[in-house]
Amino acid sequence: MTRLDAFSSPESFATMAELCIVIPTFNEADNIAPLASALDDALGDVDWEAILVDDDSPDGTAARIEALAHPRIRCLLRKGRRGLASAAIEGFLASPAPFVALMDADLQHDEAQLPAMLTLAKSDRLELVVGTRFASGRSAAGFAGLGRAWLSRAGARASRSLTGDTPLSDPMSGFFLMRRALIEELGPRLSPRGYKILLDLVASAGRPLRAGEIPYRFRPRQAGSSKLGFRVGADFLLLVAARWWKRGPSR
Repeated sequence: MTRLDAFSSPESFATMAELCIVIPTFNEADNIAPLASALDDALGDVDWEAILVDDDSPDGTAARIEALAHPRIRCLLRKGRRGLASAAIEGFLASPAPFVALMDADLQHDEAQLPAMLTLAKSDRLELVVGTRFASGRSAAGFAGLGRAWLSRAGARASRSLTGDTPLSDPMSGFFLMRRALIEELGPRLSPRGYKILLDLVASAGRPLRAGEIPYRFRPRQAGSSKLGFRVGADFLLLVAARWWKRGPSR
């Protein structure tokens, strides 16, 4: 296992992949092996690497990654720092790959869509491609109960008021791909707190982003437990309020 210094130069890597998938983890030990297998199956024609950013999981997630000894998978082990947004930002900046993607470790996001997302970004010269759960004909089977599904849809509707210049059907998606240049541009403006980094990214841009969407089926979690809870909801509301405050009444 390679334990990366998030502040080291990306050029320190021996090789450069075209796509880096950043996967924050906390207590996801039982998902590591099936996740690696799924990425292998989905990305056979892509020059890829994955950085799993682990917040010192007590269940031994980092040790599982080490035991895997996968040549394309690295672990960034963080001590004394937690949070999805900061983990994602550190992971993005720890790779020199020209394209970076974010997905969860719980296998709810469809890794098979990553090649299509990369192709769309390159062919249409897009800055951002979002995996959407809410496109017509797609399933949100992975939502654990009607309450969570309703909250996610309501949150998406509320979020669109902050992303009007970049229309997205699922601005709260945790599954997206972008050019590394975009995170280099917007990274200093992003909040290290919270769980909805896509919303923060788009709302912070201050300009319309060249964006596209690819629908996918949101699958049930395979192992472990969801991190969605009161704190996640509170962080989301704080983020929306902060972004509205920065927009000002004139907008």
